[in-house]
Order: sequence, then C-alpha cells, then structure tokens
Amino acid sequence: MSSNKKILLLLGYVLVAGLFVFIFKPTYLISIILVLVPPALTNWLWLKKSKLKILIFSLTTAIIIAPAIELCARLADVWDVQSVIIRPFGLIPIENMIFAFLNFLWVLSFYEYFVDKDSSKKISPRLKLLTAIYIFGAATIYTIFFINKDLVTLNYFSISIPLLFIPAIIIFWNKPALMKKVILPTLFFALIFFYYEIISLIVGSWWWPGEYLFKTYIFGKVFPLDDVIIWYFLSTPVLIGGYEFFTDDFR
Repeated sequence: MSSNKKILLLLGYVLVAGLFVFIFKPTYLISIILVLVPPALTNWLWLKKSKLKILIFSLTTAIIIAPAIELCARLADVWDVQSVIIRPFGLIPIENMIFAFLNFLWVLSFYEYFVDKDSSKKISPRLKLLTAIYIFGAATIYTIFFINKDLVTLNYFSISIPLLFIPAIIIFWNKPALMKKVILPTLFFALIFFYYEIISLIVGSWWWPGEYLFKTYIFGKVFPLDDVIIWYFLSTPVLIGGYEFFTDDFR
C-alpha cells in the first residue's frame, strides 16, 4: 500500500470512529480508546527502526512533564474534560495524560514513517538531558504549587511561551530546514485535532471554561482560537523538533 493510501486509511478510520462517538456518546476515556489507539498503534507498528526511541520519548514526556503542565492549566481552568478516574491533586485528568501519550506517540510515528523515513534505531544521548529538564521543571511546578498555587496558575499563552514559543524559536532558528519536514504532520494532525475536538465538544467530553484572547463559539459553546493557534499549529512542530534534537539525530 502506498504512503498516500496509508494516510487516507488513518484519516478514514478517525472519521468513522469520530462518527461513532458522536452517535453513541461514550465516556471520554472510551472515546480516546476508540478514536486514537487503533491509528496510533497501527502507525507505530509500521515502523521498523524507530519504535523504541519514539516509545521512550513519548512515555518520558507524558509521565514526567505532561501532568505538571496539566496541573497549571487546570488551576487556570484553561480546559477541562469528562473524568471517570480519580484525579491526582483533584485536578489532573488521567484521561488527558492518556490522550497526551497517544498524541506524542502518533505524531512522532507519523513523522518518522511518512517524512523522516524511519532511518535509524540510534537514540541520542541528549535524551538524558531532556529527562533532567523535565524532572527539574516538574519538581519546580509541584514545589511552587504547594507553596503558592497562584504562581503556577497559567493561561494558554503563559504556558505556551516557555513550553512552545521559546523552544520553537531555538529549534527552527538553528535548523530552518526542519520546517519543511513538519508541514505534512502539522496539517494532518490539525485536521485530526479539529475534528476530534468538535466531536468531543458536542458530546460533552471536552470544554473550555476559562478566559481566552480569541474566544469564539461553535454550536453555542466556547471554542477558543488560542487552542487552534497553540495546539494545532505550534505543538506538533515543537514536539517533532524536540524529538529530533533530544532523541533522534536532528538532521
């Protein structure tokens, strides 16, 4: 099967699974399993050389730093989701941590398979540095949370400056050629994210209760353009850039 047909297969599955969620309205956890697990796992299994490094990077990011970032966002009511699992600190939705892991795994598997051509098994020693940065960042957030949680109550753009904007400038300033390599994954997952978020918004799995710079409404419900700008068009390039620099070979 050609690469184009495989991309259409992944997209087609998400469209059908999303329609199922729209009709039957399962819990958010079940919808994540239905919509994201099969295509993410399938794409990951297509890889021959990059499976391990993508898995390690995704697990490290999802387990160490993602919960701390989620904590900051929940304190500011940036977003919220339907939960059926007890939340750490009463704030962090485990469902979103599962979503985050699958997001990392699928985006990077898609990038390696369709763009970077799954060329190397080698894991960069810089991954240890990234892990140290994650641990330091998470420890700092949790410490401040227990001292004065207002200091880590961050809105979309407050979170995105250290997490996305600054890394994007550093990564793409040093490796401008990488920008061409992130176009396909960014556009593909912008479509996936938009479709799944709209379905989740309609069925009540996901909502935005906070204040935003660019607030719009879809079906009478808040849908901030902040989310589109930061998650759709910035998080995917930075995720790929961070993976390239800290885990892959940064070609």
